[in-house]
Amino acid sequence: MPAKNHFQHQHLTADQPDASWSTIAAAFPTQPGDAAFEHSIKRFVSTIQRQLDSLWLVHGTFVGNDALGIFGQIERAIPTLGPTLKLLGKNLTDALAGDTGNFSNRFAEQISGAFPVNRFTWSGENSHSGRCKAAIELLAAMVEQIDTCPRVLLWGHSHAGNIAALVTNLIGAEPWCRDAFLELATPLFPAAHNPRVASSALQRVREAFANGTLEKLELDIVNFGTPVGYGWDTGGYRKLMHVVNHRPVIGQPLWLCPPVNVAGRWFFSNEKTDDASEVSVTGSVVGSEEQVSGDMIQILGIAGSEFLPWLLDQSTRDCETALQQFIAPGHARNEYIRHASIGARVANEGVSVLVEYDNTNGLAAATMGHSIYTRTAWLGFHCDLVRKTLYSGDDSGESVLIR
Repeated sequence: MPAKNHFQHQHLTADQPDASWSTIAAAFPTQPGDAAFEHSIKRFVSTIQRQLDSLWLVHGTFVGNDALGIFGQIERAIPTLGPTLKLLGKNLTDALAGDTGNFSNRFAEQISGAFPVNRFTWSGENSHSGRCKAAIELLAAMVEQIDTCPRVLLWGHSHAGNIAALVTNLIGAEPWCRDAFLELATPLFPAAHNPRVASSALQRVREAFANGTLEKLELDIVNFGTPVGYGWDTGGYRKLMHVVNHRPVIGQPLWLCPPVNVAGRWFFSNEKTDDASEVSVTGSVVGSEEQVSGDMIQILGIAGSEFLPWLLDQSTRDCETALQQFIAPGHARNEYIRHASIGARVANEGVSVLVEYDNTNGLAAATMGHSIYTRTAWLGFHCDLVRKTLYSGDDSGESVLIR
């Protein structure tokens, strides 16, 4: 996507991607407590300390503090009650989900070093309005630390990557376009006069743009299992990477994994291409016996799959419609099947790495292949992958296999 992207959505196509992409096969990695795992974490932390000032972990849909939007509606009526309910909601989610599609406290502790590791919490709503509000709140949270932590790595799962895309558009857009977006999002922040509720994030972001504070921010972004969605603004980030759990499919290009509609049912092929086995990042080989389709939710979670927002509040519904027309025109629900059938894996911008994960213990297939990215068991591998892809010039000069 261009500089001054102005919130344009990514183009979904079956054509070979113009952006950089690679395929690798990953053998089951070393585990926490093993010397090799600790070495991977140590090298990653050392690299991050030289390159960055802080790391933000951003979860995806449904594992936030208000996935159904109920607490947000209560907050409109009783502003002081909303934060308490959301805190309870996130604590319950963490207890139930653990590291299944969720960045746990243990996950954060594994990569903590001489820099802040922040767990950013948003509602987790599956809607354009939920992500737009999260983008504003995330940007406001980073502004609070910008004097001491201007160089940031956003490490996001699922639609957290699309939240990051919105952040890059906010940073890179011309004032007229940014102001138009913020105006459309204003109904998401009721009681803006009350500093005790999250609505003050909107005002903090506006002030940060007005006084030039955000010019200090330098963003590196790595996304895991993010559906191809909102466009990226090249003026809003420094480095960009996408990691996707992918299994090559017979008869299809390596960059696609289209679902098949048979008798009204959607499913993914479990067949491997003849050349799917190859050397992994660690130098091991993944055998052809693996029967995993890859990340199905990354395919099915594209624009058009959003839930309807809170049905009892007209302003919320109107806001959702207005934002959808602004950031995802042409990607309404009636276009969903056509777009999902493409099976797009590779984002239009940044470096995409399609990983064929070993499924020895079933983690590669769990939760429709969408939760392997947040598993502590695979953290060492992911730390190596991010370090070698984004920061290879900083230490060893290693890189991933490019096809």
